[in-house]
Amino acid sequence: MRITIPYGREETRHVDVPEENLAWVIDREHKPPLVDPVSTLKEALRDPIDCPPLKELAKEARRVVILVDDNTRPTPQHLILPPILDELNDAGVSDDDIEIVIALGTHRKMTGSEIEEKLGRSVVQRVRVHNFDCYNEGDLLNIGRTASGVEVIVSRRVHSADLIIGVGNIVPHCYAGWAGGGKIVQPGVCGVETIEATHIVAGRIHPISGIVGALDHPVRRMIDEIALKVGLSFIVNTVLNEDDDIADFVVGDPMKAFHRGVELARGIYCPAIPALADIIIVSSYPADLEYWQSSKPADYACLGVKRGGTIILVTPSPEGISSMHPELRELGRLSYGEVVAAYERGEIGDRIAAAALMLHSQIREHANVICVSHGMTKRDKEDLGFDHAETVQEALDMAFSALGRGAKVGVMKCGDIMPKIGKC
Repeated sequence: MRITIPYGREETRHVDVPEENLAWVIDREHKPPLVDPVSTLKEALRDPIDCPPLKELAKEARRVVILVDDNTRPTPQHLILPPILDELNDAGVSDDDIEIVIALGTHRKMTGSEIEEKLGRSVVQRVRVHNFDCYNEGDLLNIGRTASGVEVIVSRRVHSADLIIGVGNIVPHCYAGWAGGGKIVQPGVCGVETIEATHIVAGRIHPISGIVGALDHPVRRMIDEIALKVGLSFIVNTVLNEDDDIADFVVGDPMKAFHRGVELARGIYCPAIPALADIIIVSSYPADLEYWQSSKPADYACLGVKRGGTIILVTPSPEGISSMHPELRELGRLSYGEVVAAYERGEIGDRIAAAALMLHSQIREHANVICVSHGMTKRDKEDLGFDHAETVQEALDMAFSALGRGAKVGVMKCGDIMPKIGKC
């Protein structure tokens, strides 16, 4: 049976799986797109979840900051931002008093052309847009500790705004449980020390794959507490369907709207499987930019493959392993215990990379990984402890050779989904 899976946004890859070996094929569950998403958003801005309308919130605001995600996320910001800007204008806030901050966390800065493609030319020409830099001490402010003891260092330009709006997308997430809501603030616009705090807590949870899809865990509580302390007061979050079209919006209170959005997203992003597979073929789409992103799909694949099985990670990763965190390559073959020990001895300078290594090592200890990627070299894959294959078909043949011709194969056509036996 010929299976087609995404390879980045524009390409696909094919693999022939014997019908007797094919256990299941999953993608995001179908949900029809909104007929008129702009009109739906306008209505939601005027009747949000558990908070006043945006126009009312903005009446006394002299300066508004809108936080947006970057090009590692598929959120259609170019559709969402113009209605928000119009609503702010109607409240008396001029475009000169609105700034968009790209909530990069530790990701690299977006280029001018990437920003224009993501946000839309009209938006870029209309308001100021700023790449957040978590290492820029001149734009960072320590606002004290949360009740749980986390030191909150945040963008000064964000914290000083009279109104902070977060615009993002809700999907499962390996460190936070779910992306969306307060995650646009932490790690989006926090200093590196604060980002490290939550990532390390996540990395030390074993197995880390147990976090994805969960809402009640220490990391999520830290994220939400930080977001509220910084001043996030309004969110616009999308839920995208299997075609990356907007299936729903949740708009309003950062906690209440986000939780409602997660319930909507569960029906799309938590497909049921009948049993664990011996081999999983997983497309990283849309987490395609580099392995730093595509490690998330590999983590989710651990939920659907037997321990000791094989994950075939299919990812373009045009920027290689990680442009910002070289220690992921340098220490990529360490075991989980070795990573934790090295971290505790202070031997890993980049603590965020240490958390990523804790995730990466757990993936490798759960299953063998064969990587199909033309953005990562054979040496890159060896440094990560992965096997190399030029094609998905070659990788499948390698997996059959290791596990036997009777091995059962599961296919994940999206890198944002979490397979579950039974209900999510």
